Amino acid sequence: MGIHVKYVFGDKEQGKEQKRIKKEKRDRKAFELLRNVSALRNSNSGCVLVHLVGLAPEDSFTGAFDEFADSKLYELIQDGKQFSDVYRKEVLNSNCACHGFGDFLVLYVGASSIVTTCKFNTKVTLDDCIIDICAQTLRTFVRERKSHSDKFHTLPGVTNTDHLQNVQENRSVQMKSHFLQKKDGKEIAEYIIKNHKLAEYISAFTKIECGGSFLYGVHQMNCFLQEYGYETKVNRIQPVVLGDRTVFRDTLEDSIRNTVLVCDYDGDRIQDSNIFQIEFIPCTRVNDEHDDEQAVVVHVAVRPVSGIVFYDKQGPLAYRYDKRYKVITRIDIKEWIRALTKGRASLE
Repeated sequence: MGIHVKYVFGDKEQGKEQKRIKKEKRDRKAFELLRNVSALRNSNSGCVLVHLVGLAPEDSFTGAFDEFADSKLYELIQDGKQFSDVYRKEVLNSNCACHGFGDFLVLYVGASSIVTTCKFNTKVTLDDCIIDICAQTLRTFVRERKSHSDKFHTLPGVTNTDHLQNVQENRSVQMKSHFLQKKDGKEIAEYIIKNHKLAEYISAFTKIECGGSFLYGVHQMNCFLQEYGYETKVNRIQPVVLGDRTVFRDTLEDSIRNTVLVCDYDGDRIQDSNIFQIEFIPCTRVNDEHDDEQAVVVHVAVRPVSGIVFYDKQGPLAYRYDKRYKVITRIDIKEWIRALTKGRASLE
């Protein structure tokens, strides 16, 4: 694989657009590297030849590639081994027969005892946020095969926005602020999906026994308690004014269903699985800023799922290298789950 040095090494001062382009290039190359390494780890080892395009002939520094790659490579060590036991790098011209190839690096990759996954595309909850799931946690989750009820998460006693003043964020409740000055339901729904990563929250909530609630239109603002001398947070309602709730609901429902993938513990896709429902909590405290009967807080109630919910229709991304045809192929989700729970030998 080739990667230009200006996307790995330092560069001159750049404008906002140039920085955006550089980040996109880096991200694409990072995924290409992870795909290649995942394939080799799942295929009894191998090596990646990296061409540092544009490297000056007199420049022998390759540490920028380490800074770019090592943290990502470390994430692909999902079998408990040390970094030094899995990876080894050397400049190609360190071999006498390859003199003059100082702009090439060889990354040697060791085999893994379990399936190595580039991206799991599912999340778990902490009490204040959601995070990427690790291989061991997901393996345990699948092996336990918990059976959950199909009841959606509820907010007891909440019938209007006044009742949200004392609701706090926790592993089952997450709140998001609403700053858009728009009434177009379709635009607001698309904004929630794109900017607030609703599908990721849904994937995390489905792993909790009681499910979870995503509230859009509640802002946790800083509040200094003068008498006690410290700062805390209080809920401020920022209602969503929807000109057409039906358009909003239909757009949000379609977007979620077109984004998430729901599978049972064996990797079989569950079609038309109803894992969430959209509700509207009416705003009763009307003021000059929000004097509108259509003002609400959007409540996406999520139920637990006896299986795995991915926030990307692709599901988990793991690869293997087909030595016969010399191509990298994607590992099917059913095969991936078998390998996740029983070890990489089930791939062979």
